[in-house]
Amino acid sequence: MESMTLFKYSRTSSLILLSKLDESLWDIQPEHWPNNIRWLAGHVYAEAEGFMHDADHHYEITRPDWMPLFLDGSRPSEWEGDVPSKEEILEALQEQEGRIETFFSEKLHHKASKVRDLNGMKLETVDSALQFITWHEGIHLGDIKSLRLVTK
Repeated sequence: MESMTLFKYSRTSSLILLSKLDESLWDIQPEHWPNNIRWLAGHVYAEAEGFMHDADHHYEITRPDWMPLFLDGSRPSEWEGDVPSKEEILEALQEQEGRIETFFSEKLHHKASKVRDLNGMKLETVDSALQFITWHEGIHLGDIKSLRLVTK
């Protein structure tokens, strides 16, 4: 159960930081930065949904309308119309944490429904997908901390 514990720690760290940041900072995109805090927070959510759905196709992606806004290759500069608020993203991240824990806690040893190949690293089990999204969230938590410093 170590992977689940680390995932929950990572998610809690993200939620603590994001909840402390004033929403006015969420849409600032400094020069030479490809995205902003809102995109990073939504990206963590969307990628976790996609990777965990691939790990087990019975895991239902919630908020599929968010995927085009936040998956790799999307950019805040290309958004049109309404985007999720800070509160909506925080609620989604918190809800997702519980949903992932409930759905996957007894399935970590299962083979993935769809194996993802990340530059030769294959995510062949539910546990490997969970480990990847935990690592991915940690990377972007660092990005959010950096953006916090340059947007103040």
